[in-house]
Amino acid sequence: MAKGSVKLDEKTGLYYYVVDVGKDGIRKQKKKRGFKRQKDAHAAMTKVLAEVNSGDYIEPSKIKFTDYMLDVWIKEKVQNRRMTRLTADSYRSIILNHIKPILKNKTLGELNSNDIKKLISEIRKKKKKNKEYSDSFIQMNFNIVVCALNYAVKSELIKDNPSNKVERPRIAKKKLIVWEVDQIQTFLGTLEDHRHYIAFFLAIHTGMRKGEILGLPWSNVDYKNRCIVVTQTLEQDTKGFKQGAKSSSGVRTITISDDVIKVLKEQEARINEEKRLAGSMYVDNDLVCCTEIGKPIFHNTLTRIMSKRIKILRLPYIRFHDLRHTSASLMLSIGIHPKVVSERLGHSSVVITLDTYSHLLKNMQSDAAVGLSNLLNGNEENDPLEIEDKFCDQKRDQ
Repeated sequence: MAKGSVKLDEKTGLYYYVVDVGKDGIRKQKKKRGFKRQKDAHAAMTKVLAEVNSGDYIEPSKIKFTDYMLDVWIKEKVQNRRMTRLTADSYRSIILNHIKPILKNKTLGELNSNDIKKLISEIRKKKKKNKEYSDSFIQMNFNIVVCALNYAVKSELIKDNPSNKVERPRIAKKKLIVWEVDQIQTFLGTLEDHRHYIAFFLAIHTGMRKGEILGLPWSNVDYKNRCIVVTQTLEQDTKGFKQGAKSSSGVRTITISDDVIKVLKEQEARINEEKRLAGSMYVDNDLVCCTEIGKPIFHNTLTRIMSKRIKILRLPYIRFHDLRHTSASLMLSIGIHPKVVSERLGHSSVVITLDTYSHLLKNMQSDAAVGLSNLLNGNEENDPLEIEDKFCDQKRDQ
């Protein structure tokens, strides 16, 4: 019978266990550190001992890599609430359909940088509906592998992460397609009476993401302080709400104008009337954007409405997410500081804003050059006091 013991690491104050896992008289031990409580280390040790004594124990380094990803990494991440249900489902699909067919015979211990390079190369060759997979999808596959291997290193299952020797696949920067003011007015003008008008209106006027708009509760709309607070998003399958946002900066307060308040109050009146008519059938989720009986709206519903309307109006095709880009582009074009734009969008750093909309900033260089020269030459059109007043007005509006 295999034996094991739990010990205290005096340097860290944490517990660890040691288990004999050798076979046929060969001494070999498994050690795992990092337990805050002695009983947790003992419980984990007991589980390993049971597997060793029953003959079911598999040395971690000999576990198939994709099995480790599916049966250990994802499960533990979900259990520790480090990964959402939808993210886990998405990762499982990618692992089963793309990573496992290529790396299925590789164990966790023998996986090397060449295997990971091969994975990237093979996915690049694959096609879906006669189209190559996007750079972002290829990068996502790589990121999943990296995260799983990092977790294996942290769990002391492998010593080093072989993906550190592989260059991260790059995403070719695509030109953003946004609408001009007249195109926005045309689009919104034909939707004013539509029950989902509010979603498109908010996307342009606030720069909120689709999930943030569909998950926005009335309790987060503050008419008195003229703001919207973003604290949750509607999950892609509409089965629940994810607390927080895409990043910590995504939980934010967005100042809104009188026009936005007016449209919100009209939407609120519509919903109150629908509640009255539906009676007990109404499912009150406190949502700004919802169906006639209060249920969340499917993400694809907005996509279909937008695609159909664009085709009818013969406007340049853009995605719903591009309304957010349109909002940011317009703010930058009228001189709103990138830091303010970044805060409204909920970017984790202003660097992301500057990188995403760098083409607009380049176009503004000429205005800056002329403006500075006029200021230094004493041009009355750019009087310092007038510039200061304009700046203060902008800050007050934001």
